[in-house]
Formats: sequence, C-alpha cells, structure tokens
Amino acid sequence: MVMIICMTVEVCTAMFDDTRFYGYDACYESSRSVVNYMQEMYPDSAGEVHCLTDEELAVYREFIDQGGKPQLKNPEPAELPKTEA
Repeated sequence: MVMIICMTVEVCTAMFDDTRFYGYDACYESSRSVVNYMQEMYPDSAGEVHCLTDEELAVYREFIDQGGKPQLKNPEPAELPKTEA
C-alpha cells in the first residue's frame, strides 16, 4: 500500500506500508481506516491510498527513490492551500 499525502498543492509525500496483504480486498479494507485517520488528523490535506501489487510497489518506490515527485491522480486543487513563494 502506498499513501500519497499533500499538505499543499506543491508539497506531497509518499508513505509506504510494507504490510503484505492477501488480495486487493484485504488492502482496501485496511486502507479505509488509514483514510479515516488521515482525514481526522489532517483535515486540510488531500491524499490517496493505492493498493499495489509487489511489482507495482517496487516500480513506484524506485520512481520516488530516483527523485520522482508523488502526485495525486485525482487532485482537488481548490481545496488545498497554496504555498507562499
């Protein structure tokens, strides 16, 4: 599971959960509590949780490790604050 959290439009981070889930449904069920917690703790943020296969997770982790920037697939920029330049 990978969680992408954005505190502003320009500032997003990827957090990896290395828990091994047995199927998409198990990951999805686990992600629901993560989503609820993050919405409660960081109400002004936006984020996504993705349940990925081991191979997809490895590819995404490599992308991040090589300097890639996490982005939301379905951003809602009007709801995120802008950073001051």
